[in-house]
Amino acid sequence: MKRSSMIKGIQLHGWADGPQMVEVAEIAAGSFETVWLSDQLQSRGVAVLLGAIAARTGVGVGTAVTFPFGRNPLEMASSMATLAEFMPEGRRVTMGIGTGGGLVSALMPLQNPIDRVAEFIAMCRLLWQGEAIRMGDYPQICTALGLREDARASFSWTSKPDVRVVVAGAGPKVLEMAGELADGVICASNFPAHSLAAFRSGQFDAVSNLDALDRGRKRSRRGEFTRIYGVNLSVSADRESACAAARRQATLIVSQQPPENLHRVGFEPSDYAATRAALKAGDGVDAAADLLPQEVADQLVVSGTPGDCIEALAELLGYAEDAGFTEAYIGAPVGPDPREAVELLTSQVLPELA
Repeated sequence: MKRSSMIKGIQLHGWADGPQMVEVAEIAAGSFETVWLSDQLQSRGVAVLLGAIAARTGVGVGTAVTFPFGRNPLEMASSMATLAEFMPEGRRVTMGIGTGGGLVSALMPLQNPIDRVAEFIAMCRLLWQGEAIRMGDYPQICTALGLREDARASFSWTSKPDVRVVVAGAGPKVLEMAGELADGVICASNFPAHSLAAFRSGQFDAVSNLDALDRGRKRSRRGEFTRIYGVNLSVSADRESACAAARRQATLIVSQQPPENLHRVGFEPSDYAATRAALKAGDGVDAAADLLPQEVADQLVVSGTPGDCIEALAELLGYAEDAGFTEAYIGAPVGPDPREAVELLTSQVLPELA
């Protein structure tokens, strides 16, 4: 398999100006099958942006990833089904969903996260099939959102939209649930268990928890299942700017991950102690990122000039293919300037990988 043939999509963040995001997506649409948007409660509205991108470009769209907390599954199911109406032949909508990251947990408690994701998926699937659902049959969501137990809802307007459901995660419980209930899984390189560090350590099979995914698949009634690898990357003609953006992304990971997760793939406390201490002292992400060694960030986020990224991408995608992943996307932060990053990826990086 050619390395570039694995790369089907690109993930963008909704922090930039909305019209600019759509323009960047138009550039990406010439080389990528799917534009994924990260979903954060404090960024621009993901459904609005995905709708604009779908209508303007005809590219497949997806969330990478949404989450059940602070969200009504009726609204999300409606958004996904509506997006599917814009899809041309050969393109589809993907609802990527996870248990919520640091920005979400800073706003609200993430209670029973795996059960909440499972209920969310079940509700959406029945609604897409045009069936009526009873709120009380989903106790976690019903209680959290204050829904009436006997209330029923249905989408009379749907015609079984083609929406793929993929679950993002790294822990054994969420991966087992993904194997049973989803159409695919997302494993991202910026999480230690699925990182370049994990592959290079020779311990990937032991630390990746993909055996839990296989256990879930044995109980699944769903035939289709795609293993998607997200390569977190930062590219720019300015190497230092690209690396700085990568260190910032990596800082968010090393500051939130339990030390044992980092140690299992070869990171030592001395690698990230100063960064964690700076964040704890309230110095801010940028200041903390300046204290993270570049070689640590390189194990979590590919970064540098196009030439730097080509070599690192080839290595990482080779590992991912050997581990059973059949699809990949280029993930956040993409680069310090999203437009420049997408232009470099489409004109220089992807052609060389082919």
